[in-house]
Amino acid sequence: MACFSDFAMQPCLIKDETYYDFFPARYVTQYLEKYVDIKAYAGVSLKQRILFNSPVKEIQKNKEGGWHILHSDTQRLSTSKVVVAAGLTSKPNIPTLTGRDSFAGTILHHKDFGSSSILANPQVKHVAVFGGAKSAADIAYACAKAGKALSWIIRASGSGPAAFASAQGVGPYKNSNELLYTRLAASLSPSVWRSRGCIERLLHGTGAGRRLVDRIWARIDMDARRVADYDGRHTTKNDFSNLRPDTPMFWQNDSTGVNQRPDFWDVVAEKVKVYRQDIVKLEMSSIVLTKDKIEADALICATGWRPSYHSFVDTSLARELGLPVSRDVEETAQWKELHAAADQEILTRFPRLRNPPSYHSSPPTSTPFRLYKHMLSTDPAYHDILFLGHIAVGNNFRAAEVQALWATAFLDGVLPAPSQTHMEKEVALQVAWCRRRYLTKGELGHWLYYDLVPYTDTLLEEVGIKGHRKSGAGDFWAPCVAEDLNGVVEEYSKQKALQDL
Repeated sequence: MACFSDFAMQPCLIKDETYYDFFPARYVTQYLEKYVDIKAYAGVSLKQRILFNSPVKEIQKNKEGGWHILHSDTQRLSTSKVVVAAGLTSKPNIPTLTGRDSFAGTILHHKDFGSSSILANPQVKHVAVFGGAKSAADIAYACAKAGKALSWIIRASGSGPAAFASAQGVGPYKNSNELLYTRLAASLSPSVWRSRGCIERLLHGTGAGRRLVDRIWARIDMDARRVADYDGRHTTKNDFSNLRPDTPMFWQNDSTGVNQRPDFWDVVAEKVKVYRQDIVKLEMSSIVLTKDKIEADALICATGWRPSYHSFVDTSLARELGLPVSRDVEETAQWKELHAAADQEILTRFPRLRNPPSYHSSPPTSTPFRLYKHMLSTDPAYHDILFLGHIAVGNNFRAAEVQALWATAFLDGVLPAPSQTHMEKEVALQVAWCRRRYLTKGELGHWLYYDLVPYTDTLLEEVGIKGHRKSGAGDFWAPCVAEDLNGVVEEYSKQKALQDL
């Protein structure tokens, strides 16, 4: 699944390091480097088309049409169309920490952990990891395996630690990801991206259906907690039970990952001290928490990312484009009205979302993404710029490939834009659903963790490409893999050629 449809990941390279077909991230890096080398168009490879070390400083809308782009401080180019594909994970989010300047150890973001000398440096004996999601878990495990004294800090004021599903599949599925990316699994999530058919009405519109779905999700959650055994391990000195997620996996409020190592839970329970406390301040060789003080030679911040567009799109333009801006600016009455109506529609369509569990809720500091299909401004004046990769999903390869096809069709004029009123109503529905479905994680309106398959189906069908690409029952039961998208570019090219006649 971790590849594009036109160039397969070579399994022979990773055979000895796989765990239920999951493999180390470095192979993805190697794959992408090879991809840009071998993929060439008009005799020029993708790599040759990239301007390296050329950060974009500013983009400006040209009054006569098109855009001006300032990059590398002094270089400027003009273009009629822009695609911003920087995604959500380009700019590290480093928290503000009192006493940072007095800390004598190393502070780095998890983005730089792999290229650092933390694991190999004998002078680094005590490592603290700050964060509660999958990246924090991976770093804690790696440091513990390397023999470091490891403290894992998860904010008491945050959404809590991530839940971890088993990598092992069930029945015909080789791993849990194969099951996740089936239309069977997608049908168990109340989603605005799926058409309102009989399956939705049965599973999410009837009391019996909702009880069945609740039981399935409860079993999934119970199995994950059973494997972790938060209370049963004889390691209470390390407060291992602090890793218990605050909310069920269905809601994704504290995110979800996959346990990709057979000894992960054993290593963490035995060798990692877990704190559910906030950081008060840093001192020369220690970190002061709400209740405790811990030694640290290094602090690794597994604290997520900030949107990269903030560095080249000013606030006024961001608001017009439908990008999140500070809530210091009052929401318009129009959007308030649209969101209120959309929220009622979502609760009527999906009654299950009326009653979420108790959960940590952080007041949003910015407006949500208001991009049509998560890519396009609702303002027709800005239909010459699209934003790709600004959604949170589990498989970015599939999302990238299908979003790129939709964006191409739109910019080619093959896919006409609906009216602005239609787009604004749909965007409001996207946001209202996301907030009800994914709670705090859904506040920005871009969280689609369990909804990638119906989302990409929708985009393909809009372009005129068949989204359901398997025949018979396999379309419902079989996983959606990269090979399913083989030929979509050729299908689109034929369609466009016919339109151009």
